[in-house]
Amino acid sequence: MTPARDARVVGWGRGLLAGIGAGLVAGVACVLLARVTHTRIPPVQPSFDSAFVGGILGGLAFAVWSRVVGRPVMALWVTTLVLATAISIAVAALPFPAVRVQLPIPIPGLLVPFQQFGALVGLGRFGTARFPAQFLPVTIGMHYLTAVAVGLLVPRWSGRRA
Repeated sequence: MTPARDARVVGWGRGLLAGIGAGLVAGVACVLLARVTHTRIPPVQPSFDSAFVGGILGGLAFAVWSRVVGRPVMALWVTTLVLATAISIAVAALPFPAVRVQLPIPIPGLLVPFQQFGALVGLGRFGTARFPAQFLPVTIGMHYLTAVAVGLLVPRWSGRRA
């Protein structure tokens, strides 16, 4: 006989599906923000892709948090907001990495900040270019739109309420 599964644990599939949904919502919200503000940086497609992948990762993170902490919704909110803040600070304060990693899908909104953090600890180096300051408010808004979409939607759509 197998032990009963804890009803509070979010399954990997449910977390992934909730993350896909939240990523789609976040991606569309980021595209709408770019359209409403008439900005061309960051480009629409990479912005959508980064938000979408961020949603997927948020769904998987929620499945993990549901297994290791008593309050996974709170842990997800803390995780998403801390990441949005750290990524926003990195983009605003640090130069771009000297060499950028290219993946089959364009997700520079996720990769570049992590390469910047890597350069801070000696894994890689900084280049001379910086993110254009006039586009920072929209970019930072996109980071927080994604964090809020994931924090609100993933717990609801994964079936976990508290």
